[in-house]
Amino acid sequence: MIAAGNDNILNQFEQYLSQIALSPKTITNYLADLRVFVRWAEASYNGNFALTRVSPDQIRAYRQHLLEENRAPSTINRHLQALRKCCTYLQQTNLSSANAAAEIPLVKALAQQPATPLTPAQIEALLAAAHSTRSSIAKRDVAIVHLLVHAGLRVAEVVDLQMDDVAFDFPGVHLSVRDGRGNGSRDMPLPDAACTALNNWLVIRPKTANYPNVFLSQEGRPISARTVQRIVARCARDAGIGHVTPQLLRRTYAHQLWQQTRDIELLRTRLGHQHTAVTTQYLGISANGKK
Repeated sequence: MIAAGNDNILNQFEQYLSQIALSPKTITNYLADLRVFVRWAEASYNGNFALTRVSPDQIRAYRQHLLEENRAPSTINRHLQALRKCCTYLQQTNLSSANAAAEIPLVKALAQQPATPLTPAQIEALLAAAHSTRSSIAKRDVAIVHLLVHAGLRVAEVVDLQMDDVAFDFPGVHLSVRDGRGNGSRDMPLPDAACTALNNWLVIRPKTANYPNVFLSQEGRPISARTVQRIVARCARDAGIGHVTPQLLRRTYAHQLWQQTRDIELLRTRLGHQHTAVTTQYLGISANGKK
């Protein structure tokens, strides 16, 4: 469900599109793509998102999200064109001071090629960097990196994870991971290292009755998607392994699990995909499991 303020903006935009005599089909497509973006943004930024304050960084993050989901360049560009049209409208009506989408480049065919998954040595270095940080909230950051590496969670799923979603079932821990797109939840068992990291954080997690989120800031408020991205970038920098994103860690998890199991249905379930066709495309394998 989209927040009322953003829904009102979309309704105003729809009226504008009708006034400039765009075809009904074009209007329907613009609005559908924009609603997908707004739902993603509200989930990714913990509800603290408004179309009137959309930033270029948020649109870049969405572009990268679509790339990591292996969307076709034509699909990604259609979403970006809808955002450009909407941002132009916001600027022209003084609802926004600038067109946040104006300089976000469209996707070329080669840009869709996924980044190479991390090697075991790189993963070890990344985790070591997470453990070595001297931040006062280091145990939170360690737990987050473990969930990205060992469970392949999406950024929004890390941000939205709540205390009731964590079940300490001997001998391990299970997460009930909510799908931010409204597709229910999935059960995710964690390996020992991730269990330990998560438990170490929960022991010192700020005690607050205001927010049920597992991961909180030092002030006791839910963290943002941007915080997760910064944590990963810092750990990658400290580990000396170049540019790493949460999406790359998710892809690395998927490739490792595929190498270990060759079970496409298991991967589909763990990744939260609705169809195995999405999973095979995500991994870059054929329906019979060959690269």
